[in-house]
Amino acid sequence: MRTLTTTFLFSLLTFAGACASTSSGKCTNCDKAQAAVTGVAQSNPDCVRLTLHCGMGEGMHCCASTDTARIGTPSHPEDLQAVQTGEIVVLEENGGFDVTVPINNKDGKPTAACGVTVKPGIARDQAMAKAKGIAVAVEVALGGACDCCCK
Repeated sequence: MRTLTTTFLFSLLTFAGACASTSSGKCTNCDKAQAAVTGVAQSNPDCVRLTLHCGMGEGMHCCASTDTARIGTPSHPEDLQAVQTGEIVVLEENGGFDVTVPINNKDGKPTAACGVTVKPGIARDQAMAKAKGIAVAVEVALGGACDCCCK
């Protein structure tokens, strides 16, 4: 029993260390999330920008994005709103739409958000549908929930 407990604690500490963020707020183990975001964005030509937001210590931050300058920065109010309400948030942006879709953890609770900026010229309803599909693709690429790197 002692060996099992020691092994469990060691594994827990190792996992926690791998999921930790730095004092700058950036994830230290977001390669999987970044690969998911990059791959999904490349396969969706209507996606202008794709950003994954997750909880890190105090508040939410961008943990992966096609705009790499955003990684580690605080999430915007619409991203927080999507997680807090569990509802999709749509903003008009430069003739297109910025659609934020909540992503649920394995218990069904929204804990992350996928911000999808859709290119101009696409109707609002169509932009929402595309963003939902893109968010699902990111979630699938992450293994079914956003708990891969940021807590």
